Amino acid sequence: MTDRFILQEVLTDDVPFRVHNVKIDKFIYEQDLPLMLLAHYDRLSDELKIQKPLTDFFGQMNDKVTTAQACAIFGVSPESLRPATHIKITGTSVIVWDEFPLALHLQFTNTAKDSQTTDEPDLTQAVADEIGNILLSGNVNVLHKNTAKELVSVDLSDDEFVITPSDNYTRLPNSHALATTQILNHIRHTTPQAMAYLSHALRDKIMEHAQERF
Repeated sequence: MTDRFILQEVLTDDVPFRVHNVKIDKFIYEQDLPLMLLAHYDRLSDELKIQKPLTDFFGQMNDKVTTAQACAIFGVSPESLRPATHIKITGTSVIVWDEFPLALHLQFTNTAKDSQTTDEPDLTQAVADEIGNILLSGNVNVLHKNTAKELVSVDLSDDEFVITPSDNYTRLPNSHALATTQILNHIRHTTPQAMAYLSHALRDKIMEHAQERF
């Protein structure tokens, strides 16, 4: 008789997953990348916003410009806006349950946008702040080889997807990937100690990468 396991329930149990690896795919740490004019306007002081009503710039709000260009459009001095620092971190991690055995290849990012802006001038602190915003998202690939165990994924609509035993990774359908990352993110947020193994590994790898580059 084949034992039946539901992937999303396994993730919520007290299962001893470990981190096999963490890889950084993209790491952006740059100043003054073009932003929509609206984002620059939001950074103006309240006093300048009174002097420069938003309605005066409606036709250009979606234009992407640098800080200097924004100051010129608003008609304010260059010192009125401080260039923002842009941070984008994406990567992958593989977590493993050795006893099953089972492996999940996960994607992570600090923002779904092109980058996140910050006024924090210190690199270490700025990156550390963004590590706190890291979420698992995107594709989920599952490595399941044990023919004696049936592994099923259940999405948020209770639709099932059987993960057939294979020597290769199986990519979950989008709805099942979403259900999986949503559960993992919920656990990381509500009971962080349960996934400290992953959070610590992500932090260490990201900080190491930042220090090597800068």
